[in-house]
Amino acid sequence: MTATAGLHERFGLPSFEDHTFLIFGYGSILWKQNFDYVQSYPCYIKGYDRVFYQGTCEHRGTPGAPGRVVTLLPSADAEQRVYGMAYELPADPAVLTQILGDLDVREQEGYDRVSVDLFEMGEGEVPLPLGQETGKRWSLCYIATEGNERLPRRRLRRRYGRAHPALRRPQRPQPRVPVPSRGVPPRDGAVDEHVFAIDAAAKRQLQGAGEPAAA
Repeated sequence: MTATAGLHERFGLPSFEDHTFLIFGYGSILWKQNFDYVQSYPCYIKGYDRVFYQGTCEHRGTPGAPGRVVTLLPSADAEQRVYGMAYELPADPAVLTQILGDLDVREQEGYDRVSVDLFEMGEGEVPLPLGQETGKRWSLCYIATEGNERLPRRRLRRRYGRAHPALRRPQRPQPRVPVPSRGVPPRDGAVDEHVFAIDAAAKRQLQGAGEPAAA
């Protein structure tokens, strides 16, 4: 037995010695991985909606008026697609341990690590082939857990306009709002209405306040 043979047990995952691990990014991970990866693959998962419902005080907002960050919620439509990018993680068990440990801390504010099925971009439903031939691929994603106290599931409306003045300008996320959908190839008529609607509303408020809105 090698010195790294049991590292996977800390995360409740199969052996790091002979499995391929991927992280599916649909939000901030698309532009800020902060971890090493071998290769990235445009892809999608099914059965979820991408929504800015998760509250946070870590990156923006205050305890009385939390900011919002993106998460996934089960969709009423089992065929609903969420497009993103899968990142193949290094095979070194020690490196995997460091990456997953760091991600668990990064996503600790109400998020849980779950297994998802990945599909290739394009027509039909073709599973992402990486690791399929051996059956030893594990695809992971961080999703806000149902019932966590920072998942109010309320509409955003004009929360940005009501943000605390000290936080509003330096913390505004508008230039990156559409990135979760527009950061991947625009195939299959990929339209993320919730995200694009927030982007449009934010631009209108910025223009109304005389501030430049990012394209």
